[in-house]
Amino acid sequence: MAIEWLRCGHHVYVVSTWMESLAACTMLYHLLLQTVKTQQSAGVSPGQPHLLQYDLDGGVDVEKAVNELSQAASGGSLYVIADEVGNNYSLDYRISNFQTLCELLLKRFPRLHLWAASCFHDYAPTGWQVEYLTRPLRSPPTVVREVEQDGRITRDRQVLPYSERGVPDHTDGPPVTRLYHPGQGHSGRRPGECVTCGREVASFLHSLRVSVTGRSTTTSTTFTSTSGGTTPTCLKWRDVLVLYWDYVSDHLGVVTGLQKAGIPVRVMKDDDIDDVVTARSDVVWVASGHRVRGLERKVVVCLEDPDYDIFRSKSLQLYNFNTARLDLMSRCTSQLVIVSTDDKPLEGD
Repeated sequence: MAIEWLRCGHHVYVVSTWMESLAACTMLYHLLLQTVKTQQSAGVSPGQPHLLQYDLDGGVDVEKAVNELSQAASGGSLYVIADEVGNNYSLDYRISNFQTLCELLLKRFPRLHLWAASCFHDYAPTGWQVEYLTRPLRSPPTVVREVEQDGRITRDRQVLPYSERGVPDHTDGPPVTRLYHPGQGHSGRRPGECVTCGREVASFLHSLRVSVTGRSTTTSTTFTSTSGGTTPTCLKWRDVLVLYWDYVSDHLGVVTGLQKAGIPVRVMKDDDIDDVVTARSDVVWVASGHRVRGLERKVVVCLEDPDYDIFRSKSLQLYNFNTARLDLMSRCTSQLVIVSTDDKPLEGD
């Protein structure tokens, strides 16, 4: 819809409602900028996209958002796109603040055009039209089977279960690769703390022949599952994400292990959002899962944390923790790598 609005000459406001929606909204903003350039080259005079960032958690930004959007609106019409508007295990005020924002905008702008998206299904204001998009079209069946075991799907019902894909699966996808920590030569309680885990992840990435000299520079990679394993085509470093449920830093052991193995790796900081979203730098990004909601990569390395269950019962009702399946594994569109703390299958979070 945003592309159609731009084509009609309207200004489109991409609104990030909290920190963890910024990556997805930034990606949408850049995609719309590309659309504008394409339309301009074709002789069309489109509208312009604008990226606005707010934090609705405290409630103060609700009024700020309404006022700024009111000043930007033209002729009583307003065009808004908001992605990843809901967070997991949110406090009630976070939900109500987004709903309040929607209702206030509707009162001021009878010709309000607002589209919002969330993987959680309790965020729509009462009476607003809702569509449920549950077909798993982005990830192969091998990845879908891992994600759909998440407790927020199977137990808490905060996320609707997948429906049938509706199109034939030409391949099941590359088998999930599982690496294990601890073991001989490993250190630290968590895989993220372990240099050896970083080396083993690097070894696997090298086995995929990532960025081998002489290969095409295209990033349109296709994996095919064969009797001999997986065959990546034209895979680049930028096609890889290493994700952790906790906050990450340059001092993580897994980062050191990747570096020592010759992997061009960078740890995602606040000011790296544009670079990560556009995949501008040909590097492997290491990031906390909550910072990359809405982004996808062909290869995703998921670092399990054995301490997750320790904090779960006490803290998840107050704080926003990630689960490995829904928040990390779902970012994968082809090859999933899971680094576990033992050789038992990862249980639903």
